[in-house]
Amino acid sequence: MKKYILLLVMVIGLGINTPHAQTIVSAPRALVVIAHPDDESTFSVTLYKIAKEQHGIVDLFVITNGEAGYKYSTLAEDYYGVKLTDEPVGRANLPRIRKKELVNAGKILGVNKYYFEDQLDAHFTLDEKEPLDTSWDVPAVKKRLNQVLKANHYDYVFTLLPTDDTHGGHKAATILAIDAVKELPAQNRPIILGATTTNKIDAVSRFISYKGYSETQTVADTALFKVDRTASFSYKNRLNYKVIANWEIAEHKSQGFTQMSMNDGDWEQFWYFAVNDKTNIQKTADFFNKLNITPCPVKTYPETKPVYTKF
Repeated sequence: MKKYILLLVMVIGLGINTPHAQTIVSAPRALVVIAHPDDESTFSVTLYKIAKEQHGIVDLFVITNGEAGYKYSTLAEDYYGVKLTDEPVGRANLPRIRKKELVNAGKILGVNKYYFEDQLDAHFTLDEKEPLDTSWDVPAVKKRLNQVLKANHYDYVFTLLPTDDTHGGHKAATILAIDAVKELPAQNRPIILGATTTNKIDAVSRFISYKGYSETQTVADTALFKVDRTASFSYKNRLNYKVIANWEIAEHKSQGFTQMSMNDGDWEQFWYFAVNDKTNIQKTADFFNKLNITPCPVKTYPETKPVYTKF
């Protein structure tokens, strides 16, 4: 009997599966590859749902510190007590400030880890070649990104969709992310997606590839997946997930232009890049179906009548 008890203790202690053990489904792991702090705002609700509702892992890989954003820091000057709109002052102080803002935003979303690559944020441009050929140490960024991908075994990589009208840095970050995923053995590749935020009244967004970069080709010209920020819940369905998006944006106080996007964006839409295995489309659809479930319990409260006291 003593031998049996000892054996049972050893089985439990070692985590050995018994015939009645339940199968454990691993939580999703996602890496976000972006050019600037605050770019994660595009998919803030998706990240929140992965980390907070699905109990998964969300890591951020941030290529620059966003110091070129000094032009939009007018209101933040009083808040931080620094003349951020003076270019030399802004460039010297924004890397520290914007990292802190991102970490604060990450607390809301449930971010697990940050990888800051400290590359130069030179200026606004629509040309992806400027950061790729001039501002960034591309070999160093690619090496580090490759290390992060290999070490963490992500299920998904999120990037911004490289449309013609987006910042050149956003396009460059996405191109580097796709190339890094392509370099992994096929069996170890995470699914990589490109995202935009749209409103329900907008015309249907279409994208098939960015000129000159075949790796950015998608399997369809419309988004295959989306997360609805307007999904309602709580008492009398008075809340929706735009609350989370607004909380997250509010942390990026040095970026006045970003603040102007409060309440904008009904959907976070995702395109499936053609570099992915097409057999994983259904797996990804199942993943987004889970994300679009609202787990908040519906609560009801007894109706109460006001009590008036006579004086």
